[in-house]
Amino acid sequence: MRQLWSSKFWIANATKTLQLITVYLPVLLIDLAFSGIITNTSFYTSYLGLSSTFLGVLKAVMTAFFVVLAIPFGRLSDRIERRYVLYAACLVLGTVSIGLPYCRNSTHLMLIFPGIGISMALFWPAYEAWLAEREGEGKLIQRVMLFNIFWSIGVTIGPALSSYLYGDTNPFRSFYLAAIFSLLTLVTIVANSLHASPITKTDPTEPSEVLYPPLSVRTTYLNLARCANFASWFVLGVLRRLSPKLTKEMGMPTSTFGNLMLTLGGIQTLAFLVLGSGYSTRWHYRFAPMFIVQLLTILSFLGIWSIQNTPLWAFLFGLIGVSAAFTYFSSLYYGLDRHTDKGNKSGWHEGILGLGILLGPLLGGVLADSQFGTQSPYLLCAVAIAIATLVEVFIYFKTTK
Repeated sequence: MRQLWSSKFWIANATKTLQLITVYLPVLLIDLAFSGIITNTSFYTSYLGLSSTFLGVLKAVMTAFFVVLAIPFGRLSDRIERRYVLYAACLVLGTVSIGLPYCRNSTHLMLIFPGIGISMALFWPAYEAWLAEREGEGKLIQRVMLFNIFWSIGVTIGPALSSYLYGDTNPFRSFYLAAIFSLLTLVTIVANSLHASPITKTDPTEPSEVLYPPLSVRTTYLNLARCANFASWFVLGVLRRLSPKLTKEMGMPTSTFGNLMLTLGGIQTLAFLVLGSGYSTRWHYRFAPMFIVQLLTILSFLGIWSIQNTPLWAFLFGLIGVSAAFTYFSSLYYGLDRHTDKGNKSGWHEGILGLGILLGPLLGGVLADSQFGTQSPYLLCAVAIAIATLVEVFIYFKTTK
């Protein structure tokens, strides 16, 4: 009781809370910037009269830079101070955000968008590895949970905020806001470096949350999780990068799309809370939970493709959020724990999901401009998840046999 009246007690707790915020706040801020730019660009291409095919190609070019550079930048962060790589990511994204309002045609957009991919490749592998190495921040599963919650909040609020701010009379407000978020991210990382916890490049003695099976089994489940995560981000690429344009052309208000993404992101964030608990460890290295959530995703996209009903879509978007949380958490956690080359492993994690983001909007955009109509990309999403699930079943039975 006496401790509660001690000023040292409250100062220590306030310092610890501030440090916790500065560790995870950059994820929220940078994803507010990323998702705001991506959503607003989808609306802006419709304003400029550009096709869905062009939008898919634009996002594919951006993501191609991310996919190609994520692994080498992740390895680079294993060799130098990771925070310098993070500083570069913020500066590149801020520059792109300021330059986007000056884009007035497809050529301008095609020239500037690779900068977003470069910024993502710089930021995510370096940050994930930096976070996994931190001491005194709880077990790895808790750090992964907090990381997922903060970025999930960012990608939830970002599209919604962008959809609320967008207007044909002034389509640039979200771009300016993204520049501010990029600057705040940089400031937060600098502030964290002033009172950072000790960091070690290796942590082989860190106790594990679950009793690990043999290396061959761990490798099998890492491959299963990466395959499932690839498919999840294929469909998330369609929803986050192509759907703003598709729903607008289907006659839905932009605010409706924002609310749907709030639903998806909100459920996803709640799922991350469950996955970060001790209870979730009983799902580790089990194929059935991953299979079930992907089956629900297939059914969800079949419903979105065949029925245009906002309340139903909100429910189905929530189911997709659960699946996306499960596959992402599994891929990241299996890749980070008990590995010394965390930058390299994070690079592969981001590169694989980035390939899904590349292919989803690209193929979906071409399909939307075809005779199959604007809802056809959602059928493509169902097919993509089904194919990935079949591949996983094949891998599972082949390796377990």
